[in-house]
Amino acid sequence: MNKQNMKKLITLTLVFFINLIVAQEFSYGLVLGNNFYSVANNNSTTSMSTNDYNSITFGGYAEYNFTENTGVKTDVLLVKNSILFRPTKQPFEMNILNISPSFKYDFGGVYREGFYMLVGPKFSFITSIDSNGKDVKDSFETFNYGTHLGFGYRIFKYIDIQTRLEYNISPFFKLENGNKSNFFGALVSVNIDLAKLITN
Repeated sequence: MNKQNMKKLITLTLVFFINLIVAQEFSYGLVLGNNFYSVANNNSTTSMSTNDYNSITFGGYAEYNFTENTGVKTDVLLVKNSILFRPTKQPFEMNILNISPSFKYDFGGVYREGFYMLVGPKFSFITSIDSNGKDVKDSFETFNYGTHLGFGYRIFKYIDIQTRLEYNISPFFKLENGNKSNFFGALVSVNIDLAKLITN
């Protein structure tokens, strides 16, 4: 392929992505919320428990609708969980990156203008774990997966209120005796549709 054809290809590719970004079907925005969480343990003696039970959460989302009622939406969020190892009262601070792709069903006549539901998997990457000033990430499972179910409603032209129930299937902590601990909880957030805000 010569340079002229290469330039045409690059130009067409850029035009395609620009059109995709400004198209009605594609949306993106900011997520600000509160993560309410707890720890589930599979043994009678609780090995892990939560310290704060909630944390401020922020990040962004991207969304694409295929029809007037169906689409996909992916949230990428940063959260901070505080937990306690009960036998020794040792505290841990976790910074976590959550990626949650969803199938979205909108019950309104127009997509992004009413009540909707979400369902899909959840992938968690623990980026750091601090205990009394020391990095102890090697003692934990830093990749976790789970599931989520949520619903939301557009209250203003650019703003959604959304609630999502979350459960981590895989454990973030294991003991040698086979006992495991994982997270579950709910995320309540405000979603700001930047794509609609910019193009209108």
